[in-house]
Amino acid sequence: MKTNAVRILDKLGITYELRDYEVDPNDLAAESVAEKIGLPPEQVFKTLVARGDKQGVCLAVIPGNTQLQQISTL
Repeated sequence: MKTNAVRILDKLGITYELRDYEVDPNDLAAESVAEKIGLPPEQVFKTLVARGDKQGVCLAVIPGNTQLQQISTL
């Protein structure tokens, strides 16, 4: 079954490789996924959604070995 992301990649003619792995609902860390599919964590990306006090909902796609940092603005 294709995800919307895969459909977009197909439509744009972008080459990709899908990798199957067993999902552990108790351990969804990107580092664990990277290990299961045999890639370094910096090549596995995670999608995060956060709600800011002033900016509302924010979406971030970051490498699996990094953390989303809070930025304080005045």
